[in-house]
Amino acid sequence: MSTPEQQPQTPPPTAVPETTRGTVEESAPASAEATPDLSDHPPTTSTSRWSRLSRGTVLAIGTALGAAVVGACWAGTSLACGEERTFSTDGTLTVAGIGVGLDPDEPCSGTNGYSDIDFGAQVSVTDAAGTLVAKGSLSFGKKTEQGCEFPFTVDDISPGSKFYTVEVSHRGGLTQTEDELRAGGLAFTLGD
Repeated sequence: MSTPEQQPQTPPPTAVPETTRGTVEESAPASAEATPDLSDHPPTTSTSRWSRLSRGTVLAIGTALGAAVVGACWAGTSLACGEERTFSTDGTLTVAGIGVGLDPDEPCSGTNGYSDIDFGAQVSVTDAAGTLVAKGSLSFGKKTEQGCEFPFTVDDISPGSKFYTVEVSHRGGLTQTEDELRAGGLAFTLGD
């Protein structure tokens, strides 16, 4: 006689207790510790170094980094282009016939209707469109054979105009080309 084949038996499922809300939870093993209820406590987060700094400090750091990036980009662009961004010029303005009785190289200043021509008087440079592109000022005057001579320098002149007008104080301007301005050594005279 043949014996009936025996089939393996699977153990019956273990019962899982139900909670009061009607959901199923797994039983914790007896060796596990109970987890405390943290619903009343705020979550713990690690604080970064940045969060410990004041808002002003973070803004100052951000501003400094931004300025450094902009400066580096500007420098890189100007070096890559190989163009000169601005140029300078220099020259003298002589007020003829004043300073009589002064020794050569003795300090002098504008007189007799030229009182606006003195140390610090503005030297303006405008482009062909009449836009002010740079300004400088007269240095101290000194007595020469011709009168009283005031040297000047004007920096940061924007290139690219067909011509430029150089004016000292309100005395009217003299027209110069860019090449003439770049060469410097301009010599202007007021008076007889």
